[in-house]
Amino acid sequence: MGPPHPGITPAKAQINPFGFLLIGRLGLGTRESHSCPQQVPMPPGQEAQRVVCGIDSSMILTVPGQALACGSNRFNKLGLDHLSLGEEPVPHQQVEEALSFTPLGSAPLDREPLLSVDLGTAHSAAVTALGDCYTFGSNQHGQLGTNARRGSRAPCKVQGLEGIKMAVVACGDAFTVAIGAEGEVYSWGKGARGRLGRRDEDARFPRLVQLDETHPYTVTSVSCCHGNTLLAVRPVTDEPVPP
Repeated sequence: MGPPHPGITPAKAQINPFGFLLIGRLGLGTRESHSCPQQVPMPPGQEAQRVVCGIDSSMILTVPGQALACGSNRFNKLGLDHLSLGEEPVPHQQVEEALSFTPLGSAPLDREPLLSVDLGTAHSAAVTALGDCYTFGSNQHGQLGTNARRGSRAPCKVQGLEGIKMAVVACGDAFTVAIGAEGEVYSWGKGARGRLGRRDEDARFPRLVQLDETHPYTVTSVSCCHGNTLLAVRPVTDEPVPP
């Protein structure tokens, strides 16, 4: 049986003479590097609205709410394994990498419209149009927000957020931060050096972050890198928001 997609391969990533892993993170169908911008081919009918880059992989969120991914799929952190809901793949079904931007294949992310996606070092997260937050990949520091002590190749709904509609999610090295539809902030995973927004140590489940209310504001977005978190906010005023 051939690969499930022309750009997907179960083979191990190659290494160039300089020691860098060549894993197709550019989504151009090859492992070659480029020193100038290259146009990325998109599936017919798909329009990119957001691009997310990780250390060895990339994702595109399209206007219809579909996610496309390329690069390393270690731990299925790109959701490229073709899985039914809650299913874990046998080793020969696991996708190692994708050289071209490929639709996610793991349920329910392969069929539900997505509002937000982000990449961590070894895990990823997504928020569906219904406001549910899913995580998948490594869980070494509890960054998946589930009971599992190990990672999960199958997308798992984050525990503790049931009944709370989420809007945006961001991933750091081994932690996750999510913003609710009302602007509330939740974080979980590796807590070293305050990256969770509090003094607590690692948290395996989402905890509400208490923000300074001296000057009331609403959180509108979040961005995480290796060990830092940045919130975008706007002041809360009684003035009507212009159309």
